[in-house]
Amino acid sequence: MSELYKFSDVGKKFSGPGENLEIFKNINLIVEEGEALAIVGASGSGKSTLLHLMGALDTPSTGVVAFDGQDMALMSPDQKAAFRNKTLGFVFQFHHLLPEFSALENVVMPAVIGGARRAAALPEARA
Repeated sequence: MSELYKFSDVGKKFSGPGENLEIFKNINLIVEEGEALAIVGASGSGKSTLLHLMGALDTPSTGVVAFDGQDMALMSPDQKAAFRNKTLGFVFQFHHLLPEFSALENVVMPAVIGGARRAAALPEARA
């Protein structure tokens, strides 16, 4: 197996008026290709922040988050968007389906946005 994700001394802080909130620090984590991972914890413990880092929706305050050997903080916004569209899938706790489209059309949409032809994406979406 190979390293898919590697967190090296990752920390995340949020700054606000008069306060700094340290979500976590010195996270070292390796997720191997094909490995299953569950992220559990109490509300406010940093689960969503960790997932945002894994999905290139946010960058760490310290350390490096790498996917397949590439430091995700060095990706351009277009590269991050392509990564989320083609490589990573999120199932959000509060899913955001577009109500004006059917469930099938909501599933097809990311493939079409990623450049696939609708006719080619439909069979895969149905499956």
